Amino acid sequence: MKGLKRVFSKINMNDFKRYSFFSILLIATLVLVGSTKFTQARYENTTEIQVTPSLAFFIVDVGTQSGQIKLDSMIPRNEPYLFAFNVSNFDSTRRANVDLTYSIEIITTTNLPLNFRIYKGNNMTSNVVDSDTTTTDANGVYYRHLVINAISTMYYNADCTDTYTLWVEFPKANEDYPDSYQGIIDLVDIKINSEQVV
Repeated sequence: MKGLKRVFSKINMNDFKRYSFFSILLIATLVLVGSTKFTQARYENTTEIQVTPSLAFFIVDVGTQSGQIKLDSMIPRNEPYLFAFNVSNFDSTRRANVDLTYSIEIITTTNLPLNFRIYKGNNMTSNVVDSDTTTTDANGVYYRHLVINAISTMYYNADCTDTYTLWVEFPKANEDYPDSYQGIIDLVDIKINSEQVV
């Protein structure tokens, strides 16, 4: 007990208070930084975008399939409109009995000033569109063609499903011209071309 009193009597109380203050401040800072990173990681995990597919393509044979998404009741806004579609090598009764590759072409009617991107799987940072061109038919109607050149392969020995998200932006800058888009519909045709792997 006497030894303990002797140790405390040699301690400079001002230095002790200063070091204690800085130690507590350092510990509090470390705890705050650690909890912030944990909170940020938890937030990023819970904000993963989930879109229910509105179209499904079943490529159990070689050929071309198409489906349509009608973009109606759209208004200019900051948030994009998201539409998902699946491509599978099986349906409710059978699975493809050969390895198949497929490519995707999307054709829009250009009635509205829209911006498009296409994402594959959960990767919502890499737009997979390789080509974005506009053509005109004999009647002077404009069509926009979005093509994904990367060929995807589905093997016959397992059920495979690829999910794509069509990201559609109607820029908010267009809200000043409501008469220009009121009641106008844009149609999106999605074509899946499948071929046998040779």
